[in-house]
Amino acid sequence: MIPSLRPYRAAYAYPWDVVQEEPSCFGETLSAQGISAVTLALSYHAGKFITPRRRKGRVYFPEDGAVYFNPTLSRYGEIKPYPHPDEELRTAATRLADASGLEINAWVVLFHNTRMGITYPDATVQNAWGDRYIYSLCPVNPQVADYGAALVNDIAATLPMKSIVVETPGFLPYPHGYHHEFAQVQTQRWIEMLLGLCFCDHCLHESHRETGIDSQGLQLRTARMADEYLDSPCVVPSDMSDAWITADMLHDAELAAFLRWRVRRVSAFVRRLRAALLDHIPLAVIPTVQRPTSFAWLEGSSLEELATVADFLEIPFYEPTASRVIADAWDSLRRTGNDAARIRAILRPGPPDLNSGRETEAAVKGIAELGIRNFAFYNWGFLRKHDFARIGAALKAIP
Repeated sequence: MIPSLRPYRAAYAYPWDVVQEEPSCFGETLSAQGISAVTLALSYHAGKFITPRRRKGRVYFPEDGAVYFNPTLSRYGEIKPYPHPDEELRTAATRLADASGLEINAWVVLFHNTRMGITYPDATVQNAWGDRYIYSLCPVNPQVADYGAALVNDIAATLPMKSIVVETPGFLPYPHGYHHEFAQVQTQRWIEMLLGLCFCDHCLHESHRETGIDSQGLQLRTARMADEYLDSPCVVPSDMSDAWITADMLHDAELAAFLRWRVRRVSAFVRRLRAALLDHIPLAVIPTVQRPTSFAWLEGSSLEELATVADFLEIPFYEPTASRVIADAWDSLRRTGNDAARIRAILRPGPPDLNSGRETEAAVKGIAELGIRNFAFYNWGFLRKHDFARIGAALKAIP
């Protein structure tokens, strides 16, 4: 479908934060900053959040792996969603749509879900040693893919959404996953890549069937490389780690083929999501949490491919300075055919990014000068008032 000509101006938000606001006043507060939409979490994982906007307690623990709407369970197969027990949170999107004057976009975290991983352990990612990552559902598992597709379709059929924004449609990285994640072994991108590869039965069988590689042999080599590192005394700088990744992919053709196969499977899943939605509901994809965005392949995401199967790429340009944001945006554009209309930029106008938010205006202006006109800001509940107030001036600076 053809993307809307109206610029996307959104604030990311959580249901537990917005239910404390009177909808029309909330809409006025956002409109005063030039924001016309809320991208609201309707499926989310656990966390521990300090929330300056909340008036009833300031530290919030979200219910793990819950959905924040009333799902129709008959639409699902073996894996079914867990509706949040609080009806007020499940109806937050409807109330905002009815009374805030804002457009509502569904923010759907798909496969980062510890509750589902504990309930359905055979559906999770399995590393080269055979360990299961209960926070990470494997997108190659047919039951997982069916669950993700059903969840997106259920939301689109149930709620008046302007667009659907999906996060974690692929493989989660090894870090960024679980409560009290800790190690006294130095990690870097090379070892994290090895630890993030899935060798569950579905990945082993499908990668061999579709590419002809010896997937079990690759699993054994991956485990051996990780074992050798854990037994070594090495401290590996980040630049050396990235060089090791390049060298291993050039040396091991099956590793490179396996990584490309993962990309094709994630792209095919996103194509399935798009095909199942009505034409008037755009699909946006958050391709990665990696910095810079070009490392999206670690999660099975290809900017080049996703740009052809989704309506928008919604990219978190989370960087400490405006210059790094602009460089990453330029690189992301060139990887997607310089189609700026299909890029939505997410920025954090406060700590830990953009010189504690002071470079927000410079980042917005620089991205806009590249041709990108769609912006979202993260996150209503996390930002202090003075940080949130930077958004209006930044949007006014768009040439």
